[in-house]
Amino acid sequence: MKRKYSSAERLHKSSGIEVIVEEVSTHPLCLHGPTLLFSGEKGRYFACATCRDKKDCTVHIDEDDWKKEGVRKRNEKYYNLIPKIDKVAALNKFNEVKSRHPSDRAYCNTCTDLYIISQSKKHRGGDHRITTPLTEELLNSPSSWLPPLENDSSEAQYIFSKKAVSTVLGILRNNNIKNLLCIGTPSVHEAAQLDPDFDSLLLDYDTRYHLFHPPNKYIWYNMFNNYLFDGNNDEKILKKFIKLSKDRKLCIVMDPPFGGRVEPLLHTIKELSSMYNKINDIEDVEKLLPVIWAFPYFSEAYITNLAPEIKMHDYQVEYQNHKKFQNSKGGRKFGSPVRFFTNLPLLTIDLSNDSSYKFCDKCKCWVSVTNMHCTKCKSCTSKNGMTYRHCKICGQCVKPTYQHCTTCGRCAQEKHRCDLIVESQV
Repeated sequence: MKRKYSSAERLHKSSGIEVIVEEVSTHPLCLHGPTLLFSGEKGRYFACATCRDKKDCTVHIDEDDWKKEGVRKRNEKYYNLIPKIDKVAALNKFNEVKSRHPSDRAYCNTCTDLYIISQSKKHRGGDHRITTPLTEELLNSPSSWLPPLENDSSEAQYIFSKKAVSTVLGILRNNNIKNLLCIGTPSVHEAAQLDPDFDSLLLDYDTRYHLFHPPNKYIWYNMFNNYLFDGNNDEKILKKFIKLSKDRKLCIVMDPPFGGRVEPLLHTIKELSSMYNKINDIEDVEKLLPVIWAFPYFSEAYITNLAPEIKMHDYQVEYQNHKKFQNSKGGRKFGSPVRFFTNLPLLTIDLSNDSSYKFCDKCKCWVSVTNMHCTKCKSCTSKNGMTYRHCKICGQCVKPTYQHCTTCGRCAQEKHRCDLIVESQV
């Protein structure tokens, strides 16, 4: 029997560590903004909202110690250590660079600097990795050529394929949604900016994007603690965009690092939804905004347990710079493990132009051609791209590689240790 978590804390266990979801404005700071409160065997403590590895961020403060004045004073240094970005200066430089011929435009990946070649000698030499010429197309779509950040647990940058971006925009059109909050989805933001049907605001932790977007189109942002690094200035931009979205409808399109915790991400969605409802005088302040959230299929139970209104679709999300997350040669045998989780009607995800999917009349949505409808489960049950089969003893569909084990009382891999299986059920 699944444990039901209290609505006050909304916890999700993972490796014995729980996240206490609460207001973070009074929490200690690190370079990634406010920390989160965790609970483990050794008690409750504050740690980085973004980095799971202590080597990436060393801030770790016991909850009891945070009450001490000396600890609070030492932590104040992070207010000044967090770097600042000058979006106005970046816009001026962008406009100047854009006025030049593509062959005179360049970007230094080593220095993260956009510049005019004829006016600078700074980036010459073998140590500098230069991208040039920069055409209009490249300036409009920096996500297609900027080297990705590759720390899976904190700032992984796998960029949606053009096909996935087109699918997202198609879902929005089918729901008559015209405004997007693009959280960690720069490729969707870039496509929306070029499409007269849409308007979007990019909220992303990667500060390189401020070099290519106007101040009112990019916010330096941490999705794990809903933190705006430029404080009041960014809050004004966000609130103005939200207010202008009332008549056009607004959707959160989110693609977090796959190592991220579900609880703070859901809390961020709820806080942004509450902001939208209050600004636009929506009576139900707890009503969630429409969401399209890319995450691995094996996170389904975590998400639906905390937010039952968010459902997983069978669409396999592909990425242009991740071979394993593509349905092509070199990819996973059963396709990308990433799915869209959404509270929009699944029927509005129209995949009629994709031969990899079929329409299930009983489920009333598009599913993979390998997904078979089970009359006993009354749904298309496959999760990972395989064709599942129904186990009469378990009373549910399981992976085709599983066999029913009388010792475990459940289906599992043919070669497994029963004691480990039994422990995982406790």
